[in-house]
Amino acid sequence: MLEREKRRRAALKAAVAMGTLLFLLAAVYIVIQLYAILGREYKTETAIAATMADSVELPGFVMFDAVNVSGEGNLGYLAEDGERVAEGAVIAEKYTDDSQSSAREQLIRLDNSIDLLTKSQNSAGNDLTLLTTQTQTALYNLLDQLDTASYSGMVDAESEFLLAQNRMQISTGQSSGFQSTIAALQAERDQVAAQLEGLETITAEKNGYFISAASAMPLDLDEQTLKDATPTQIQELLQQGVADSTQALAGRIVEGFSWYFYTVCDLDTAQRFDGITNVRISIPGKEDTPLGATVLSVEADEQAGLAKIVIECHTINADVLRLGQEMAQIDLKIYEGIRIDKAALHIVDGQKGVYVKYGDLQRFRKITILYEDDKYMLVPADGELDSDNEVRLYDEIIVEGNNLQDGGLI
Repeated sequence: MLEREKRRRAALKAAVAMGTLLFLLAAVYIVIQLYAILGREYKTETAIAATMADSVELPGFVMFDAVNVSGEGNLGYLAEDGERVAEGAVIAEKYTDDSQSSAREQLIRLDNSIDLLTKSQNSAGNDLTLLTTQTQTALYNLLDQLDTASYSGMVDAESEFLLAQNRMQISTGQSSGFQSTIAALQAERDQVAAQLEGLETITAEKNGYFISAASAMPLDLDEQTLKDATPTQIQELLQQGVADSTQALAGRIVEGFSWYFYTVCDLDTAQRFDGITNVRISIPGKEDTPLGATVLSVEADEQAGLAKIVIECHTINADVLRLGQEMAQIDLKIYEGIRIDKAALHIVDGQKGVYVKYGDLQRFRKITILYEDDKYMLVPADGELDSDNEVRLYDEIIVEGNNLQDGGLI
């Protein structure tokens, strides 16, 4: 009896130990599976349409076909930077007293107010639905300008909103008109204008685009020097730096649409321009919008290992007119397609591709790379399944993730 009880207890202990071991194994298995499922972290990015460029950055000089406008002293400008002016137009006036500058600013504000109120009376309509829509649109535009801190656009947005509000007041009978207000403002304007009579003025000697000397003092360098310069001489000028002109100027007038960029580069970079006529040029931080341009010449000096490049652009604006000695970005070739982060690239069985999230599944999609830089790849936008490029617009590309495999769970 005693021996039988011992065997029974031993069998019970063995069963408990075996059960415990099985439980622990099951628990470990569940933990491993939960970790495998819950521990998966995936980062995705939406495939979007984008433009990428094969670019080079080169230093150089921006030159204009311009005439200088002489003038010095306490000048008040009546023409804005980048404004098209006609020959004989008054572009600046010389102040003999500091109060005259304040008077000019006051006169401009009065003229704007009179113009706004006159437009409000003459253009008021009876369609309240249209007026309400115009008021709302003007308000949203003003709020957008405030939100983006676009102070240059804020003035115009405020005027449009006030104009819409004034029209609404007249149309709804809240106001019969602004004749008395206009008359009072006109009387005040005449008094202020009298303070500015007899001032010495500076006029435009040519038709063209004006830029004040305060905004862009021209370089002490003429274009003929750059035209005749060798690649080595251009490089020396860039290394030394060219000072601003010391001539007393009120500004400059650029007569045409064209401006030129003179630059120098090594021969390997120059070869990238072979066969290329049309490029885009921008000046990061000054003229960020890439502008269409033409490569006029590439002059190589094999002995010096340098090449002189001349680029012509036909776009003029205030930002461009401020340029002098600059570092330009030149886009040689432009590519359009779908942009993908390079971190998403995988090679499976010798085929380049990416994993795409479809619901809870991963799918491997082949890609054809049009262009790539250090961070992104560009693939064609006409992707189709069972082709060399299978990624399509707005696919959710898996940029980061573990255990990626075609058909795997996410």
